[in-house]
Amino acid sequence: MSKTLITFLGRVPPERGNSYRKTTYDFGATRRDAPFFGSALAEEARVDRLRILGTAGSMWDVLAFELHEHMNDALNTAVRADAVTQEMLNELEIALNATGKRQYQLRLVPYGYNEEKQVDILKTMSADFRRGDEVLLDITHALRHLPMLGLLSAFYLQAVVQAKVTDIYYAAFDLAENGITPVVKLDGLLRIYDWLRAMEQFNKDGDYGAFGALLTREGLPGKLLTDAAYLERTANAPDARRKLDSFAQSPQQSESAAGALFLPLLKERISWRQGRSRSAWEASLAREYLARRDYVRAAEFGYESTITAQIEATGGDDDSYDVRKSADEQLADATRSQRQRPGETGNFMTLKNLRNSLAHGTRSDSGTVRDLIRDEGRLAEWLEKSFAELLPK
Repeated sequence: MSKTLITFLGRVPPERGNSYRKTTYDFGATRRDAPFFGSALAEEARVDRLRILGTAGSMWDVLAFELHEHMNDALNTAVRADAVTQEMLNELEIALNATGKRQYQLRLVPYGYNEEKQVDILKTMSADFRRGDEVLLDITHALRHLPMLGLLSAFYLQAVVQAKVTDIYYAAFDLAENGITPVVKLDGLLRIYDWLRAMEQFNKDGDYGAFGALLTREGLPGKLLTDAAYLERTANAPDARRKLDSFAQSPQQSESAAGALFLPLLKERISWRQGRSRSAWEASLAREYLARRDYVRAAEFGYESTITAQIEATGGDDDSYDVRKSADEQLADATRSQRQRPGETGNFMTLKNLRNSLAHGTRSDSGTVRDLIRDEGRLAEWLEKSFAELLPK
């Protein structure tokens, strides 16, 4: 797997010397002198490949002199005219790669003032990466909006290409003192992005197991959460609750600011475990999944909550198969004796048949159930009203 640094080449106006000023970059443990931060960072990080992106007016001539100690008059003229071509960069790239030190990739990108050109930049930045490749990103130079595209590229590489963006760097020249420029690592942005991705997944399907690996990285017992999510999503609310209780009783001090930001949102999601009874836990989950339009799990937990509430009212072991079967039969008999029509909300038999049809993916013998499944709006409305009538508040 390769290690690549993506960096930008900017443009300094004539009144500021048409070049970056040489400075000493402070990496903490080491310092390096260079006018172009990308070259200093490439040395510091020992990358295999240096991908430099710039516009038709970027300081390619200055870069050529720094890296190759060669001044190309044609390139110099093109830079001044904002007319550098990819062909010119290809020639310079060949000369740089002849040194054998590392692979240089010089890429011309548009200014990116509209969506189409911004997508072109994104494609150029993310081209030729493979799954598992390590990528570092330097957002120090270039036009002010290009670093934003750089960040998007980092997220794109991780989400689509599945390359590993390990660090984001910025050389804070404005904070330089006595010729020393501090180098800032912005990898906290990557951690925030990881949390955002997990939050998006969670918002979509309610699976808080997406946070498991992140919590483990934060020094918290993430496996408890992953296990609890699995148990919950296989309709085992009691065991899921026990895992969540263990997680809640563990130290909740996150090792990063990003973790501290998102942890309260996660705690809110697992608050269903605080219900006073099993039927209340299951009812809370039924409503939660209904709100997420996960009708299979909504019907499953609604059905189980109704049975559990019956057992709690009459006494018995709500973990016993025989006791639950008996409660199911009692509820079915009560539905028949009340002469409820199948389409009425709060009909236990319709909820049971709906749950069976959704869980098994089979065509129900009940015309009412078939009609409900054919119309999402009607199904959601029926479940919402039925939960209000059947489930604990």
